[in-house]
Amino acid sequence: MSRGSHLVLAVVTAAPGVLLLHRPGETPPAVLPGGRPEPRESVGATAERGCAEETRVRIRAGKVLGRDVVDGIATTYVAARPVVEPAPGDAAVSLHVAWYRPEQVDLVLPDLPSFVTGWLRPGR
Repeated sequence: MSRGSHLVLAVVTAAPGVLLLHRPGETPPAVLPGGRPEPRESVGATAERGCAEETRVRIRAGKVLGRDVVDGIATTYVAARPVVEPAPGDAAVSLHVAWYRPEQVDLVLPDLPSFVTGWLRPGR
């Protein structure tokens, strides 16, 4: 699969919630961090690199939650945790990056695949 038709997104969870990038004025208004894989780069390495580049939050990738294909773009979703756990009350990482409570994620990202929203439910 070509680099241009594959995307890896990190589903980063911690005590404050789910890490998202703000996109004011765009639809959707927030997105999961990630990126396109480099040659011979694993999906976990892509998630870790992409998240660090976009949010400055270093993560450890975990299991692959699933894969979705929309408009010819294959997106792989990877569970992840921050290398340094934020405090439970932390909200913003920067003006463009913040922790969202799981129930808020549906409001800003209503079209996430069910395997991702299931992963975000409490008591999974």
